[in-house]
Amino acid sequence: MKKYLIAVVIVALAAVAVLLIPNSLGSQIISEAKYRGYLEYTPNEAVTLAYTRCTSCHEIEKTLKFCATCGPPWAITIHAMKKYIEVMNENGADHKQLSDSESVAIAQVWNSLVGNWEHDFRQKDLIKMLQGDVALIKLVKTPKEERPIEAALKGKKAPGAYREIYADSIKKSGKQ
Repeated sequence: MKKYLIAVVIVALAAVAVLLIPNSLGSQIISEAKYRGYLEYTPNEAVTLAYTRCTSCHEIEKTLKFCATCGPPWAITIHAMKKYIEVMNENGADHKQLSDSESVAIAQVWNSLVGNWEHDFRQKDLIKMLQGDVALIKLVKTPKEERPIEAALKGKKAPGAYREIYADSIKKSGKQ
């Protein structure tokens, strides 16, 4: 019994060491835990994630110029990207699918840095467009001030985002 207890303690200490001491295995474990939603993304990690995942398919300018007149809110756009990745993978592509936790984090980042126009849509319409995507439906139902990444990024803008360009052109023209 004593040997069993000692072995368990050693394994537990090794697991803690792998996670707490910076190393590639610990980083992979933590990344996977965040991907699967066991750990939350920090706002800075979410920004990096949004830029990294979205620029794997699009130029960043396309994302930064997205606006209320261009398309639906980010939650719907991210849901559509998940479906697109699914279809592409069925046709032989090899794209890593966006996890629920990534989707929620990315939607919050673009809501903050580019713009959030969810209020332009009825909530029941947003929910219908999300086609049962539980994580994004939960996000849409959560008030903006209770969304951790959006709250942390409140007031920040992505350089070159359409709302920034639009706001600057209005200021320069003197129209308001």
